[in-house]
Amino acid sequence: MKFFSILLISSLSAVNIYSKEELKISKYFTLKDAIKSSTATRYKINNYPSLQKKENIIYVGEKMDKVRSVLKKDINVTSWYRGTTLNQKVRGAKNSQHKDGLAVDFRIVGSTTGIKRKLDEAGISYDQLIYYPKQNRLHISFKPNKKYDRRQYLVKK
Repeated sequence: MKFFSILLISSLSAVNIYSKEELKISKYFTLKDAIKSSTATRYKINNYPSLQKKENIIYVGEKMDKVRSVLKKDINVTSWYRGTTLNQKVRGAKNSQHKDGLAVDFRIVGSTTGIKRKLDEAGISYDQLIYYPKQNRLHISFKPNKKYDRRQYLVKK
């Protein structure tokens, strides 16, 4: 798997983010899923990650594949990687894990009931799982080393 990641990261370096190419970073997700942003497009902000951040994005892509498989539902990514300029523009937290490619905001089709239970029962480690009921959106983040994941669950009203 390490060789595949290195090969994939090497190919990511040569990708033009404005191309229509849907470079797969995991079974279910593409690089475009990780870097797309209507705010970045609107304000012409370069939201292309560094090599280290690409490695994080691939790591999180593999984790998100597991999340999708456990939930048995499509995941609609609303925010994943946000460079510093984009993060400031959307008023993200200064220490946001999105800036490192380690957090994903998403919506799923159908009910969000029982998501935490399903992830916990499947043994999926996460740092934070935050539910925003007004937006029907979830935030999940991961530490680079899962032994440091806090497994926090929060509901933001």
